[in-house]
Amino acid sequence: MRKLFSLTLAFLVITACGQPQAKESKEANEADKTSFTVIHSEQSKQASFDVVQITDGLDSPWGLAFLPDGDFLITQKTGDLVRFSNADGKITIIDGAPEALVLGQGGLLDIVLSPNFLDDKTVFISFAEGSKKQNHTAIAKAKLVENKLIDLEIIFRANTTEKSGGGHFGSRLLFDNAGYLYASIGDGFKWLEQAQNPHNNFGTIVRLNSDGSIPNDNPFYDGKEGDPSVWSYGHRNPQGLTLHPKTGEVWQSEHGAKGGDEINIITKGNNYGWPKATFSKGYSGKTISKFTELPGMVSPILVWTPSIAPSGLDFYVGDKFSNWNGDLFSGALRGQHLRRIELDGQTIVEQEELLNDLDLRIRDVRSGPDGFLYLLTDGGQLLRLQPAED
Repeated sequence: MRKLFSLTLAFLVITACGQPQAKESKEANEADKTSFTVIHSEQSKQASFDVVQITDGLDSPWGLAFLPDGDFLITQKTGDLVRFSNADGKITIIDGAPEALVLGQGGLLDIVLSPNFLDDKTVFISFAEGSKKQNHTAIAKAKLVENKLIDLEIIFRANTTEKSGGGHFGSRLLFDNAGYLYASIGDGFKWLEQAQNPHNNFGTIVRLNSDGSIPNDNPFYDGKEGDPSVWSYGHRNPQGLTLHPKTGEVWQSEHGAKGGDEINIITKGNNYGWPKATFSKGYSGKTISKFTELPGMVSPILVWTPSIAPSGLDFYVGDKFSNWNGDLFSGALRGQHLRRIELDGQTIVEQEELLNDLDLRIRDVRSGPDGFLYLLTDGGQLLRLQPAED
C-alpha cells in the first residue's frame, strides 16, 4: 500500500503567493502566428504568467492533440472533431469522425496521435457508441489526410453490455513509451459493483496494441481471471491519464461521488478499490463503504475531499516555466480552477490552486511541445499559459 495523502477542506493548504492580478486585456504576439488576447495575469508561488485566449469558439471541447505543424486537433463532445489553425485562427470540421452517441456525459471524447504520426498520420479517438438503452465506450483509429479522416476502423468496444443511459464513459487515451495504448473506461454510474469484476470493462484501464489486439503480457491475457484487455480495475470514472516524464509510469485521476476524488499510479493487474474501498460517499451523503483501504487493493496517492471533479491530467515538461518542471497539473470541473501538484517522487509536497478568479470548468490539460501549458474549458475556450510579459 502506498502512503495515502488525504486532504479535507479544513486542512487543505493552498499555497497561492499573493492574489491573482487582473489587468487590462492586451495582445500576445508571436512571430508567424495569429495574435491572441491575454485575458488574465496571475502571480502564483512558483511563476508569474499570462492566460492567453486562443479561441472561445469551440463547442463543448473535450480532448486536445498537437499537430506537428502547430495546429490543434480538438474533439467536441457534441460530435465533431475540429482543427484549429494556429496560423489564421480558423476552426475547420474534420470530415469522417466516428459517429458518437451524444447523451449525458457521452459523445466524442479523447484524442491522441500515433507515436509514429509523422509517418503513419494515424489518430485514435475514444467516443460513446450505441443507444440510450445500450451503450459503451469505443476507440477508433483513422488516418488524417488534410482535413479528413480516412480508413476509419473501430479497434475496441468496451464489453459493458448491460450499460444504458449517459453516465460514466471515462475516457482518456494514452500511449506509453513502448507504444501500448491505454484507455480509461468508467463504471457506467449504475454499475459500480461491476468495477470489482475484471471480466468486464466497467471501471477499468485497458491496454491494447495500436491495432486493437491484446498484448500477450496483459495480466488476464488468457481470459481465465479477467478480460484480456484489462490492465487495472476498481475505478469509478477516470478522466485523467498521463505518463510520468522520467519513470514512464501511468498516472490517473478519477472522479469520486461526494468527495473521494483520486490520483493513482496504475500498475499491472491491480485492483484500485472502487466501490469496496473508497473515501467517497453517495451524493445523498450515504456511506458507500466503511473501508477506505483493504488488503489486496491499491490506495490512491492523493484524495480530494470535497471533490474538485478532476478532468485532464498532465505533467509539465518544458523550458518556459522552470519552477514547474515535473509538477502535475489537473483540471477541476466542480472546483473551477487549475490544480498544481508538486511532487517528490510519489509524495505530494504541496498543492496550489490557479485561475480561481476565472471560474472555469477545466476539461483538459496538456503540456505543449512549445513549452506552454494548454487548457480546454467547458465554456468553449482553448487557453495557453505563458510567462508574463515584463
